[in-house]
Amino acid sequence: MTAGGEARRPGHLALLRKRLARNQWMVADQALVSGMNFLTTALLARMLGVHNFGIFSIFYFVLQYLNSIQLALIVSPMMSFAPQIQDAGDRRIFLRGMAGYQYLFSVSCGATILLYSLLERLHLVRWQMEGSVVLPFILTVFCFQAQDWFRRFCFVQDRGRTVFWNDVLSYMGQVSVFILLWRLHRMSVNAAYYAVAATSLTAFAVGFAREDIGATWKEIKLAFARSWIAGRSLLVASQSQWLGSQGIFLIVAAVAGVTAASGIRAASTLMGPVIMLYQLLDNVIPVRAARAYATGGELSLARYVRRTCSTLALVVGVPILFASAFARPILKLTFGPAYSGFASLVIWSGIYIWLGLIYRGLTYYHRTLNNTVVLARSALAVAAVSVTACLLLTRRYGATGGMEALVAGQVLNVAILMATAIRTHRQERLAA
Repeated sequence: MTAGGEARRPGHLALLRKRLARNQWMVADQALVSGMNFLTTALLARMLGVHNFGIFSIFYFVLQYLNSIQLALIVSPMMSFAPQIQDAGDRRIFLRGMAGYQYLFSVSCGATILLYSLLERLHLVRWQMEGSVVLPFILTVFCFQAQDWFRRFCFVQDRGRTVFWNDVLSYMGQVSVFILLWRLHRMSVNAAYYAVAATSLTAFAVGFAREDIGATWKEIKLAFARSWIAGRSLLVASQSQWLGSQGIFLIVAAVAGVTAASGIRAASTLMGPVIMLYQLLDNVIPVRAARAYATGGELSLARYVRRTCSTLALVVGVPILFASAFARPILKLTFGPAYSGFASLVIWSGIYIWLGLIYRGLTYYHRTLNNTVVLARSALAVAAVSVTACLLLTRRYGATGGMEALVAGQVLNVAILMATAIRTHRQERLAA
């Protein structure tokens, strides 16, 4: 190793320790959420069985799809724009308006699901929903999104302690209810979603009672006007990105069956420690990046994103390698013997998630510069490649083909965003 390499290593470690100390409540919260999500997935996989867990997972991916719209239209603009608003009064009005925007969006999602279920009863749509799950799922969508928005609201204001205790109430409460239902022999797919809805609503209600997050129509309109242009481009990007990533799960389920979908869900769950770090990035780095840009321009922003992501690239490699090396025994121990045959999916999932770190860093960079058009264009290209590859590979290789398609799309995504970022950074350096 060169002397320069030896000098850089302590710097990375010191930087990581400093950031962990400054964000200890946020780190603790993401450890809690990821740990509870991992435990929840393991419990449901055992309690529901492979088939019913597959049904639960398909609905859960629909929930994630709706959350991708929420993230694009509401959460991402809020986290990128709010820290740049210097006047406290204007920032409060903007945040209240975004709260109202969130409530209206969640109600719209519930109404859309209800309409779809009615059309299904009239045999006007092709995909058949599990009728008993519709009501608990609608409640889950509203309550889960409301609580998730409240978390991000607190992150914008660097109130990690509040987020931590609110998530204790929501996520630990969720696991407790699951165990109680299982002990009472009442666990089912719809009961699981009722439990998620109830615990999410309880946590949000506690936060709502303590915070000023009501909204007037005027505040909602102001927030909408301020966030819509960026949100629109992010929506195109998120939908294309979702289709080229999470949408692959639904394609695999349709082509290779519900059991294959269960395997992908279990394999991705093993990456819980890495996903914890990524969720921390989503809650912290957009805010820090916005502040870096506000104080030092593009050069400061690029330096912040590059240093942060290079440090974390070293950190996330360890759990990914560990999970990949011991995939079969971990799957068997965690989810049961029926899942041990999906070990190869863990390796592909690890590659995909590691590339996701680079992708996230590049999206934070472009979002802060309000260069959201490139995100939309890249996502459209990736969706086309991933879906085409998935349809071809899944028929031949099953769930493994679906994961290979995911990795191919992620490589293309990183390449496009990296090339654009390098070009933008060079222009800024020449201008400086």
